[in-house]
Amino acid sequence: MHLINGVEVSEENFVTPIQNLSVWRGDGIFEAIRIHDGFLFALERHLQRLKQSAHKMLFENVDFEKIKKDLVLVASQYKDGYVRVIIGRSNSINDYDVYVFHQEPVLIPDHYSLQSQSSPWHPGGDFSLEENQVIGNKSTSYAQNITQTRIAEKKGYSDALLLNREKIVLEGPTFSVGWIKGDVVYVPDLELGILDSITRQYILLFGRNNQIKVRESRTTIEELYDVDTVFALSTAKHGKFVSKIDNTTYTQSPVLETIQDCFTKQIKAEKSTYLK
Repeated sequence: MHLINGVEVSEENFVTPIQNLSVWRGDGIFEAIRIHDGFLFALERHLQRLKQSAHKMLFENVDFEKIKKDLVLVASQYKDGYVRVIIGRSNSINDYDVYVFHQEPVLIPDHYSLQSQSSPWHPGGDFSLEENQVIGNKSTSYAQNITQTRIAEKKGYSDALLLNREKIVLEGPTFSVGWIKGDVVYVPDLELGILDSITRQYILLFGRNNQIKVRESRTTIEELYDVDTVFALSTAKHGKFVSKIDNTTYTQSPVLETIQDCFTKQIKAEKSTYLK
């Protein structure tokens, strides 16, 4: 199912003009939300982040209630996969289009490996969230991130792991990361300029609920080599075990299974509440 500004179109007509600013300037924002038997997990959290991105990227007068209804409508047609929404600038700052569509499930390799790479374009903690307008928004300008993914793939890795100038671990090109040492789960802090990942939010929620022990941390890549387990977090990866980073291999901690179980229970609980 494909919607442009709330109107259903065929897949062939689901297009945007190449002269639009969203195409040749990357001037747009987006969200991807996972479907579980027609239910959109963490819909309100995703919408809140979309609103934040719209504010940061100066998209005004967006009808988020209409977007929410369109997201639910598309999701209701499918048992799995994702619903994506893109708000793309058209010809001027005051004009934009809203695209909502279904995406098939992403296939993730069983053995997931990362190559660490410096990311000079990333804020990396050099600026605070309060003093920089664009830090933390989920924009469609992903070209530099995806280039890092391609470089890693050419070297035989599944994806990249981004570092700041001090070699502190930030995030992946399209995902957040966490790691486990002993019985404690760690995630990078948002002041590093990383995206406020929805799945990262849930890791912190599980910590507040005393389901796991969680701490925010700044960790260098050298320190990361010495942890027990590393995992990826995204809409498609609710705690995906990372088997290797650079030349270091890892074993899977039982704590990661607890994290995955927490996500399963959370999805079930939210779906049950939604259906009441």
